[in-house]
Amino acid sequence: LSDTSAHRSPKTDVRFTDLNIKYLTRILWAALVILSWYGSALLIISAWEAFTYSPISFGLETTYTEWDTQMPTVAICEVDNKKKRFEVADSFVRIKSTNNIVNFKQFLLHRLWPDPNHLVDLEDTLTEIAYYRGSSFVLVNTCFLEANPDPDCLMSNYSYYAKLVRNECDDILKNCSYNDKPFPCCEYFQPIETDMGPCYIINSIQVNGKAYSREPHPYPMQSNMRNPRGVLKFDVAMLSTLYTIGEDEVPTITTLLSSTLNLKLGYNYRRMLSVKHIENDPLVASTTPIQRVCRFHYENDEGLYPHYSYSACTVLCRKKAQLEMCNCNDHFMPGADDAGRCNVSGMACLNTHVRELTILKPAWNRRTGLICDCMPSCDEAEITVIKDIINKKKIKTSSHVEIVLAYLSTERLKRNVVRSRLDLVVSVGGTTGLFVGASLLSFVELFFFFTVRFVNNILMDRRETKKIALKREEVPIEETVLQKEKKRRDLLLKEFNEIPRAMPSYYHKLYYPQRTS
Repeated sequence: LSDTSAHRSPKTDVRFTDLNIKYLTRILWAALVILSWYGSALLIISAWEAFTYSPISFGLETTYTEWDTQMPTVAICEVDNKKKRFEVADSFVRIKSTNNIVNFKQFLLHRLWPDPNHLVDLEDTLTEIAYYRGSSFVLVNTCFLEANPDPDCLMSNYSYYAKLVRNECDDILKNCSYNDKPFPCCEYFQPIETDMGPCYIINSIQVNGKAYSREPHPYPMQSNMRNPRGVLKFDVAMLSTLYTIGEDEVPTITTLLSSTLNLKLGYNYRRMLSVKHIENDPLVASTTPIQRVCRFHYENDEGLYPHYSYSACTVLCRKKAQLEMCNCNDHFMPGADDAGRCNVSGMACLNTHVRELTILKPAWNRRTGLICDCMPSCDEAEITVIKDIINKKKIKTSSHVEIVLAYLSTERLKRNVVRSRLDLVVSVGGTTGLFVGASLLSFVELFFFFTVRFVNNILMDRRETKKIALKREEVPIEETVLQKEKKRRDLLLKEFNEIPRAMPSYYHKLYYPQRTS
């Protein structure tokens, strides 16, 4: 080794030194490029996740001097009417008995010596049908589980019997006024289909015009700094449930109890509440529902109501669950046709799954209930019940209701976009430019190089190969070096044979260099 190093030339040392520097430079640049792309990828992924999962932020606005506060939507749903229920039950027995001559004497016996158990059961089944809330215990036990059910049992066509018992708007609502200014009740309290039967609602955008041939007819109930007072008054002549909800919501079986108020005859009810609206930045509409975690009114795929809302979505969810569990829908479910409505066996199935169909639960909860993947509405209002005041009144035939806007809203939530598509493009572009010095044209060049240029190079190589093959077929193959050397030797050998034998030795070496002397 020492001898080798001692006899190594300076040129050889320079060559080995240059090679070491060359390889070290390549390794260094490769490491730097890999680290740059890795850091760029981390920042791009972080920007994408922020854009996908948290592009929205909520802010609080307090510039309330020019705001208009809308009175919440009020709905009235009838829950019972004993007088009409008894009349319908009595007439039902009369009609069924008189249609059959054989049973005419039985009808007279019923009229002279009525059977209390039979009449009570019939009234109870009518109550469950007309005011259905997901359970039909008496109907199922009397008309389905019995070995010999009563011949007067209601086996199907429940929507027809419910209409016989339920009352119209004129029989329920009277003496309506807003800020002591009277208005016709049933012109503005419009009918709406719900999963609890027909209700009457004011200032709702969900009024189903197709079902009742009526368009939404709102009454102006706005309060502001110039007109701060907001009091809605009306009388209710039937046992009913009051709902105070947003303009896009509908009363349902699953509505929160805090938004309801049971109205009994002979009482005065005064509900004081406040409203906080939500304002949306125009850019919010450019995001997806998953990003903003809410839906706008127009994002209403397969909806049962004209506009999307959380409660409307839960009704659709319950409808699909009923079809999946029992292959039919109850007689109050909106959007169900007559052929798909349940008979007595279907009602028995719904009664068996009453907890799964009437209780909503989140996906992580293990209790019995229904999981509905419903997002809130982007335009929903936060309605807070401050206080309910209940007093007795002298007149027992009706109840008086007052809905009072306690104070004007001084705060409003606003949904803002903090990471839009433009922000994502700027973030990605800045990251790639900082770490790898790339731009949009660089990515275009990469695409061009690995697609158009790559294919073009392959095609050009194929063309050159074809050209070379054609030339070889046309032009004879050139002689190799060995062939030329052989010809030269053959020529020299021929000349040598023609030379006289007495030849100097150098001629012999010239012509036969491989022979020894």
